[in-house]
Amino acid sequence: MAPMAAQALTVVPERDSPRMVSFGGACVGCDLSGRQLSGARFQGADFSGSILIGADLRDASLRGADFSRSDLSSSDLTGADITGADFEGARLRAVRLDSAWIRGASFSGSDLEGASLKGVVFSGVDLRGARNLRQEQLDAACAQGAVKLPKGMILRACAGGASPR
Repeated sequence: MAPMAAQALTVVPERDSPRMVSFGGACVGCDLSGRQLSGARFQGADFSGSILIGADLRDASLRGADFSRSDLSSSDLTGADITGADFEGARLRAVRLDSAWIRGASFSGSDLEGASLKGVVFSGVDLRGARNLRQEQLDAACAQGAVKLPKGMILRACAGGASPR
């Protein structure tokens, strides 16, 4: 694992990492594959170029975090707060984003092949540059506010119950 600045992320030899109250440092190019990071708070953290294949990030807060050029394939981000996060050029194949709240995040050049979007609320997101995004995936999600989509794709408006966390 690459060295990190400011706040340290402790990773034990097993695949489980303790829940963190907050992490706002850098872990550029880190390998956190398979790690248990559910409920973690990564406010403004830099994970660019990192490998998080199969990581458990359920209910994590990824506000302003940078995951550009990272590989999160097969990771579980169910219920995550993905506000202002950067996934530019990220590999998100078979990632589970079910019930995630995704606001103002960047997905330009990201690979969403097989990603599960069941119950996702998109708001202020530009998905035009996302690769391998299929209409069937969008049919399971909804939009609250403006969302830019690839040509020919549609996203239904959220029912009155969808709201920010």
